[in-house]
Amino acid sequence: MRFEIIEKEYMDLIIVKDFLKYTGKEIEPLWAFKNFNVQKDNIVAFRGKIEVDQEHMKDLKDVKREQHIKTPIRSDDSINFIVEHFDMIDLKTTYLRQRLLICIAKEIIERECNKKLKRDGDDLYYNNKKLSVSIACKGITSSKIHLGINVKSKGVEHVEIIGLEDLGVENIKEVMIKIALSYIDEINKIEKDIRKTLPI
Repeated sequence: MRFEIIEKEYMDLIIVKDFLKYTGKEIEPLWAFKNFNVQKDNIVAFRGKIEVDQEHMKDLKDVKREQHIKTPIRSDDSINFIVEHFDMIDLKTTYLRQRLLICIAKEIIERECNKKLKRDGDDLYYNNKKLSVSIACKGITSSKIHLGINVKSKGVEHVEIIGLEDLGVENIKEVMIKIALSYIDEINKIEKDIRKTLPI
């Protein structure tokens, strides 16, 4: 697997150059260390299919609702982001970071396609068609986030979806990298703010 690492102050960006399928296994702790030898907080960005079977789903509500579907989370082509933070924060903070990532993605995509998206919790929509999937979870050593954004509107039968190409976004890789770097930039700024703030 070919990849490039962009090192930043508090987080590293790993850009996978080959197409890579997201199966749900990638959200396990230390996946970036095992595959890319990165031990810092990191975000891995890659393009490829999404195929998550029931056994690898983390959202119990989705598991119960879609138990009759063997592979409930699917996309024929998507850009994916896997975030890992090693500070031992709670699950609520992980979900807040997830929302930050999704808001950043929304802002960048809207700027690229000149269309207004709708955010409902951790999901993005355009004209009531689902553009993204996401989950946040916490393990013993780290907290992790996955965000997948459809490139094409194919591969799903039970949900009406839309892709970046349908929205007129052409520079898919540039958008993917821009989203990842913007998230890192926000985290870096927060870390610096923490280190300059006096206590009350």
